Amino acid sequence: MAKKKKLPQTKISLDQIAWKMREHIELLGFSSVEQYKLWCRQHNFSCGINKNSLQRRNEITAAKSIQLSEIMAKEKKGRNLKDIIPKIYVEELDGEDLRNPIAKEIALAFERSNCRDVLQRLLLYIGENSGLLKDTLYIKGIEAIANHSESWIRHLETWHVKRHNRTRQFSDLLRHLFVAYDVPSFMDQVWFTDSETHQEWYKHIGVGNNIRTAPELPVVLTKKMAHHFLNAPKQYTIDEALRWGQVQALGGDRRLVDALRGTRLIKNYSNDDFWLNVIRFFIANPMLDVSHVNPIIDFIWNQKFQNRRVFVERGVIEEIDPPQPNFNMKGRTPDTLLRQVNDWHRTLGKKRRQGNLIWEHSNIGELHLSDRSGAKDRTINWHIRELLSTEELIDEGRALKHCVYTYADSCVSGKTSIWSLEVEDEDSRKKVLTIELLLGEKLIRQVRGKGNRSPTQKEKNLLMRWVRKENLEIADYVRFDSR
Repeated sequence: MAKKKKLPQTKISLDQIAWKMREHIELLGFSSVEQYKLWCRQHNFSCGINKNSLQRRNEITAAKSIQLSEIMAKEKKGRNLKDIIPKIYVEELDGEDLRNPIAKEIALAFERSNCRDVLQRLLLYIGENSGLLKDTLYIKGIEAIANHSESWIRHLETWHVKRHNRTRQFSDLLRHLFVAYDVPSFMDQVWFTDSETHQEWYKHIGVGNNIRTAPELPVVLTKKMAHHFLNAPKQYTIDEALRWGQVQALGGDRRLVDALRGTRLIKNYSNDDFWLNVIRFFIANPMLDVSHVNPIIDFIWNQKFQNRRVFVERGVIEEIDPPQPNFNMKGRTPDTLLRQVNDWHRTLGKKRRQGNLIWEHSNIGELHLSDRSGAKDRTINWHIRELLSTEELIDEGRALKHCVYTYADSCVSGKTSIWSLEVEDEDSRKKVLTIELLLGEKLIRQVRGKGNRSPTQKEKNLLMRWVRKENLEIADYVRFDSR
């Protein structure tokens, strides 16, 4: 039987098919029926040109998914930010569509920004002319720069990269846009924070004004203090630099400033005239071990400024004045002051356990590790656990001879959490370190052993395992023993 000859197919134009299919094909981005059929074959769809609404809807969904996959493939290679940024800007892509951490952070910046046009322009120019968009760290800073675009003193497009180091590139960009006079490098960090006040200080100094006249300055600076402020170490925060300026102008040294960095005097400037007298006391007694600085400040704050909470009866708390509201530094010597601090610690340790405060566990996990002791081949268990009551703080302070009990109110308020590193073997369990953690920033501000000693290297190694596990930060002024 002779085979039938296959007749050649005639091309069908878009005008020759039903309007719904014509609209569907054009929506997919094809200009001819042949292109559409080829796409259907490539993606395992029927090549017919009479399809119902469900079939058309499935093809539209698949086309969007394919388009997004192609964008993501380019994005993953890191070579397509120039195309991705405009798509984020017009809200064609959002953070949930993106996997690349740089693009995801850019999407979040657009969500937050009040200057989306400027932000897009800034991102595109920086992406084309520098390496700053290769690190998520700089996206927040770029967003802040865009928010202050009304204060730019030069055109963005006249900035050209002169250095390979990204930190220096960002610093150069800031100085191009905001600085006519010198600004200290430690102030660059303000663009990575949410403090618009500190950003205003940066611009204030950048156009030649004195820090003493900056808006909302929390302390009164002398000319000498202002001079030293501008020369603070580059790793200091703005608040630490203010204390640096004061201490240096009063005749103190970096050793004292670093001790103050871990105290409540950073970021807290209330009653500053009084606290300057305390700082003068430390300067006048340089042989006083700086390990006592924090305990002394805690003691003075408790005696002069912290209202006491008295339990009148179950469920009823009355707040009364501090123990010594008229406390001053006149006539005090290191010996008498340390004796008072030690007496206070003993009083706290003997405090009856009535009216015990209890607070909830934070969302940070504990750490439990085991190792073998080489000397006796015994199992040693290490625990880092959160202290959740006044009673536990009192026990901690009594065991390690410090004043951690004073943090009870901060723990109740959720600002701070206190943790204990303990070691346990077959015979006993012993407290080793107390750890103060600032919850909002997940920042470890203090790590102290018995008598306020610094941690050993072994203890540091254990602490770092917890830090990595829980994604915490350690303040750069926290010190460790070399042994």
